[in-house]
Amino acid sequence: YSFTVDILDHGKDKTELLQKELLWIRALNTAYPFGSHDAFTRIISETINNKLRLHQHDYVQIKSLTKKVSELHRDFVVTMVDKASGNYAITCKKLYLQFMEKELNTQSNDGKTYEIKDQLDPVSIKLIHEKFTRSFGIAVQTEGNLPKIYGIPKMHKNPIKFRFITGAHDSTLKPLSIELQKILRFLHGHFRRYCYSITGHDKINRFFSIQNTFRVVQQLSAVRNKRSEIFCADFSSLFTNLPHSVVKEKLYYLIDLMFKNAGSEYIVVQGTNVRYDRNNSSASGRSYHKNDLKGIIEFILRNSFAYYGGNLYQQQKGIPQGNNASPQIADLTLAVMEYQYIRNNIQSGHPLSFSLSRTFRYIDDLFHISDKKDEFIRITTDMYHRSLTLEQTNTDPKESAFLDMSIKVTITGAVQTSLYNKTDDYSFSVVRYPHYESNIPISMGLNTLHGEIIRIFRNCSLFEHFLERTCQLARYFLQIQYPKEILCSRLYSTFNKTPAISLKYAVRNNDICIHIIEKL
Repeated sequence: YSFTVDILDHGKDKTELLQKELLWIRALNTAYPFGSHDAFTRIISETINNKLRLHQHDYVQIKSLTKKVSELHRDFVVTMVDKASGNYAITCKKLYLQFMEKELNTQSNDGKTYEIKDQLDPVSIKLIHEKFTRSFGIAVQTEGNLPKIYGIPKMHKNPIKFRFITGAHDSTLKPLSIELQKILRFLHGHFRRYCYSITGHDKINRFFSIQNTFRVVQQLSAVRNKRSEIFCADFSSLFTNLPHSVVKEKLYYLIDLMFKNAGSEYIVVQGTNVRYDRNNSSASGRSYHKNDLKGIIEFILRNSFAYYGGNLYQQQKGIPQGNNASPQIADLTLAVMEYQYIRNNIQSGHPLSFSLSRTFRYIDDLFHISDKKDEFIRITTDMYHRSLTLEQTNTDPKESAFLDMSIKVTITGAVQTSLYNKTDDYSFSVVRYPHYESNIPISMGLNTLHGEIIRIFRNCSLFEHFLERTCQLARYFLQIQYPKEILCSRLYSTFNKTPAISLKYAVRNNDICIHIIEKL
């Protein structure tokens, strides 16, 4: 039998919904006897009856709790925690406002990052956004709004800092930003291949940008130098201080270079597919001249408006966090700076010509390892714009954390890598994976387990590190009520489907499973 089940509206009285759910099952069982499935429907009925008894008692408490939360909001602000979206932070309202005011009043020699624009009409701004978006044949947001500025605490920092985000799910610029994001991702891939082709001739790496840690692990496995030292840093002012004129200059340069290399003046977007179109002859998709792309970039940077405290602010410099295309804008801006500096200053025979191959950057996180670390640090002041500040994040030159990896240079000169989670440094328990009794399919939780094991395998160079992290993961799944039998079954399945794990560590799949199960 096929039948439709309405999605429960969690905004309603849950007791009423559970009663309706029970009546639906009983009516279904009366109208369409299931025969051998009677036991199954009886178990469901009993389960819902148990939930009803609990909810009838708990609902009064929930109403009381709702009132308490409203009272809490008078003096505190509740936000998500950075890097731990399943957790929430309760911040003193006075402290939160101090952080927000400080951010909005940030000023340097080039002026303030944000300026109040209360004299502008928000409705007119939204209409301008919609008109510009429609001019490219892009559907606009239904009842779109201007975003808000808010902050979420970085609990892994000492002292605690805030990440400031300008965003809204219904932002009037969102459709245009998503379109630009697709195009910039396409140009990123083209630029990467372009740089690699040049590196194939002169062996000098001029493209530091990475999308994941795969290339990092690959390069680090070949390091055999006792004098190697690590420099790891992040750009603290990329999203708040970089002048828009610099961003536009670098991205315009990239667009001209890539279109010239492709022998094209146009690019076409059709769904998720992006391609060059030399003669603008495509009958389907949305076509953009390279000057259109420059206009979109300029429009998005100039139209970064957001509300805070009843005031309308405009971001005058920096790359707005929260915009869909912001990561690509930031990444490619830095990539062009790196390319231009290396093209003009690093030739074959330069002290850094070889060690640049072990330099990686994930958006605003930079990593370098070589025996010429100090020389690399020196050239970064010329490589990147003067408005950008690099803050070193590692204190030990032989050890560092980069993205989700812990990296260490051993006394033999080899490099060991293992999995690193920023949330391990938090002073509280972090909600990372779906609970067994949550309202999602169990398969999603088990698929998450599978994916995490693969991630641990890719990042851990030693078997003992892999074993330790996998056991820690399995114990966590037991804590969130996954039955041991189901967990062990999925472990066996993962190892049997991934023979590369056994090959890497020279340990049989069954032996790996036994090692893990014994430690649970």
